[in-house]
Amino acid sequence: MYDHREIARAMDLFHFEEHSPGMIFWHPMGWRLYRVIEDYMRGVYESYGFLEVRSPIALSRALWEKSGHWEKFREGIFVVGSLDKDKEDLTPDYALKPMSCPAHVGIYKSARRSYREMPIRLMEFGMVHRNEPSGTLSGCMRLRQFVQDDVHIFCQEADIQNEIRNFLNMVSEVYKAFGYEKFSIKISLRPEKRLGSDALWDKAEGALRDACEALKYAYELLPGEGAFYGPKIEVSLEDHLGRSWQCGTIQVDFNLPQIFDLAFVNSEGIFEQPVMLHQAVLGSIERWIGILLESHGALPLWLAPVQVAVAPISDKSAQWALYVASKLRRNGVRVELAKRDATISKKIRELFERKIPLIAVVGEQEAAKGTVNLRRLGVSGQQEIELLDLEQELRNLVSH
Repeated sequence: MYDHREIARAMDLFHFEEHSPGMIFWHPMGWRLYRVIEDYMRGVYESYGFLEVRSPIALSRALWEKSGHWEKFREGIFVVGSLDKDKEDLTPDYALKPMSCPAHVGIYKSARRSYREMPIRLMEFGMVHRNEPSGTLSGCMRLRQFVQDDVHIFCQEADIQNEIRNFLNMVSEVYKAFGYEKFSIKISLRPEKRLGSDALWDKAEGALRDACEALKYAYELLPGEGAFYGPKIEVSLEDHLGRSWQCGTIQVDFNLPQIFDLAFVNSEGIFEQPVMLHQAVLGSIERWIGILLESHGALPLWLAPVQVAVAPISDKSAQWALYVASKLRRNGVRVELAKRDATISKKIRELFERKIPLIAVVGEQEAAKGTVNLRRLGVSGQQEIELLDLEQELRNLVSH
């Protein structure tokens, strides 16, 4: 079973409905998985000096026109407006944001900036909406509503190389944590229709190439595939069918800072224009989850919504099962107590069908000895282990 929608159904993670095409209905276990990923990424970003922000979901049409997104992406923008009573029509005054760039520009412009606080690294788990054609929607892989780890860095030109290196190091660290040792890098170069001068594009494209070469990453050049405001590095993963999915990206942008008249006071007391870097390590978190499910089938222990299911054989071992579950929970383990009235073999089968990594079976014998009978997903056999030893093993495995 490779389709992430089928795996999600077996694990009871989420579902889709015709009433909200291209949008996900998260179930409790799916939302738990989502939050585990979000919390992990929050920690990574904090360790690299990013500050988390939150911006409005709708911004004025005038702002999108100024940024150039309205002209470039109008077909893919969901509009929000007021009803004209005379014409009985909607005036598109606002747009649901398809990305967070102009919002983060607003946060930057809210205060006078100095070179002493540069680079300013803003990160948001930003909910975005894109009006994708209905025929292109495909589970988690292509949605109309999704969340990005949406990052914008405002820095001096001298900082560009270091920020790109930080991005590539983050990609390597994060992807490895999720079980991906390999990824491909492409550099998308200037499109025919673009903002800014060739000199600025030369500078931006050179910075991306230099950073990849300095870290010895092979890359492929994609002429004409850059964003309209700047070139970008695209990081892609390959799925089990050989399809390539673009996930991470970093874009060097000299143009939006010029359009929005961004400035900081440099060391000589003179106003200077910053460079803006657009970045995402995972890209769409929903797509990332879809790729994870199809790549792994069963999630690694540290990601699993339920890491351990405690299954009592009968009512006579229920108290010991309750104690084991509460003890593991206090250690930060995500535990489910399988109290359903069923034979132990049926409980085990159903729990493994839900891809739960560990099942701790407890009966009267285990209760008397202070042990559990441990079963591991995908591994034949069982292991009797003392509760203290299980706690120690899990401490080393459940966190990342």
